[in-house]
Amino acid sequence: MQEDPGGSSPVPETPLARLAALHGVATSYSPSPDRSVAASDGAVVAALAALDVDASTPEAVTAALAARERLLGERLLPPTVVCWADGEHPAALAALPDGTRLRIETEQGELRTGVEQLPPGVHALRATAPDGRTAEAHLVVAPARLPAPPGRTYGLLVQLYSLLSQRSWGMGDLGDLAELTAWAGRALGAGFVQVNPLHAAVPGT
Repeated sequence: MQEDPGGSSPVPETPLARLAALHGVATSYSPSPDRSVAASDGAVVAALAALDVDASTPEAVTAALAARERLLGERLLPPTVVCWADGEHPAALAALPDGTRLRIETEQGELRTGVEQLPPGVHALRATAPDGRTAEAHLVVAPARLPAPPGRTYGLLVQLYSLLSQRSWGMGDLGDLAELTAWAGRALGAGFVQVNPLHAAVPGT
């Protein structure tokens, strides 16, 4: 990683950076508002290789970028669509062709044809375009905010990577977190579990 002390000058978008972005690979991060740390090209190429994307040469980057842009241009939906309950339509749905039909099966087993007033949860979404193309995705509807607890409570602050169990593979994972959370609520009467580094970032960072 190379650090930009000022953190204010925009980094030019190279073909490699665009390819990485289209595959969900970050090329920099900001540990604080006034700092930016950029990944080396070698690290980005290695991350893409782990996703079976060849970016080893400029020619390979050009070919992979064209293939990815073509795939995304033809795709109706990403694998997962996220929206807020009672919020605006997510961009992925707003970009669907006119006349696209939606079919949503909620966690509760209800069938809907739109995203209006969906309950929070992970629902099954199917889209059918006028030209016959179909796509399926997970539709995650998040509540605008968590309800306030009925009274004072206590909980645990957990570093996920420090959790260890008999089934652990060297560091904590979401399975360990689920077991800890269930135990804390059932055996200890805990009202919450705060997790680092998975909880929402501090505002301004």
